[in-house]
Amino acid sequence: MSGLSTVDSVRAQINYTLTLDALRLTPKNRAYISNDQRDLIGSIDVDLNVQMCKNGNFLIKPCPEDAFSPLENELKFIFNGLPSNTNLRPVLAHKAETKTRHPIKFEINCGPDMLCTDNLQVDLNFTRSSEVKVGSDELLNVTVSVENTGENSYNSHIILTYPIGLSYRKFTSLHGRIECNSLDSEDGVTRGKTDCTVDKPIFKSNSRAVFIVSYGFNPSRQLERRIFVTANATSNNNQHSNSSKLYKKKEIEVKYSISIAIEGPRSYNNFTFGKNNLQKPLTQLIKVTNSLRELNFTVVIKVPLRLGDKDIWVDTSSLQITDCERNEDEKPEVTDFVAQIQKSKTVDCSVASCRVFRCSRFMERLHVKTYTISANLSSGWIEQIGLPSATFLLITTASLEYDRNQYIFLSKASNNVPPVRKIEAEVEVFAEPDFTKEIIGGCLGMLFFLLLLTVGLYKAGFFKSKYNQMTGENVKGETDPMNG
Repeated sequence: MSGLSTVDSVRAQINYTLTLDALRLTPKNRAYISNDQRDLIGSIDVDLNVQMCKNGNFLIKPCPEDAFSPLENELKFIFNGLPSNTNLRPVLAHKAETKTRHPIKFEINCGPDMLCTDNLQVDLNFTRSSEVKVGSDELLNVTVSVENTGENSYNSHIILTYPIGLSYRKFTSLHGRIECNSLDSEDGVTRGKTDCTVDKPIFKSNSRAVFIVSYGFNPSRQLERRIFVTANATSNNNQHSNSSKLYKKKEIEVKYSISIAIEGPRSYNNFTFGKNNLQKPLTQLIKVTNSLRELNFTVVIKVPLRLGDKDIWVDTSSLQITDCERNEDEKPEVTDFVAQIQKSKTVDCSVASCRVFRCSRFMERLHVKTYTISANLSSGWIEQIGLPSATFLLITTASLEYDRNQYIFLSKASNNVPPVRKIEAEVEVFAEPDFTKEIIGGCLGMLFFLLLLTVGLYKAGFFKSKYNQMTGENVKGETDPMNG
């Protein structure tokens, strides 16, 4: 306080209010006294021509949105003159300002020209994925990397956009200080946007940041066949280096997981070996269940038709499957089928000519379709195998065909290829019974038994007693007439 008159002893009280970062509204202010309180209120007594200082402590938010603009701190005060020994009270000069601003700048390390030119290099990749498997994958992980090879970059951001049908789940920082928030598509037209700050507030020169943003799949939305994600790097720097790479776009193919089960019970038949004119009815059931999503697909059924030059079925023209189209018959891979069948006891399309049926249909989720093969099985093909007594498996196969550019089969196998299902018919062959040996053996056994019985009776004297008895009766019959 300095005087404008000849009075040399004056005192006054100043009540003041210091407001930090006064040009910003709460809660966007970057400085505060304590607990988000940014006003420092106090009082001080001053004497004429005596300089006094009073310290006030305050805090700066660790990651302010704006590190370029200074803190515009505002000081307001009220002047109250105190009576002196002459009973005079000082008054404030008419032109004195009671409200002033005092800026505090953030330190900006941008060299002598004080002009920061960053050089941001942004890149992104789909983590461990070459395609999106909707229904199998839980998340689509996008790995983002950004490097600053220029001067310090202030308030740096990476803004990702992603397609309708994806929903933001989380972010994972691998290197650097990262904070992300996201807004999914709300109108079904605008792409979703994820905004990530990088080493806020200063992404220093020669620094690097890496993070993963994870997106889930919205079950109510259908994705395009190919989708893309973009990454755009921004900062509050006035300019970027000409060699900066601020934008990156990556595409990935989308496939929908499907799960279709094919199964069929084993059937049974038997024949007598050597009888080539026998026939038995055979029915095979092929049950197809679609579990995940509706789609068009084809079940390809291959039925063994002819082994060598012998038909497996009595009337091959009657071998049809309802709702299926018959294709050209396939020839076997193996011509020397006898040795292979004797070893494997299996008759399939590798050793037999096969009739091919294509069963195409659109099937909704959780629907079931059963295909029936019903015809008379012939015994004429069995004798050429040369096994009078054996059990064979007559195998019909069923496989899936679908648009592999759009769908992927859900399976535990790493190749996601649908298995070829085998529908088995067990055919047992018996040798024709021959009772000649049994009859001869029985007769010989009976003769041997009679021989043993005769010897036993002879040794027991059975024949001798009978002979004596018969002899005595004859003698008696001859003497009676003489006596008479």
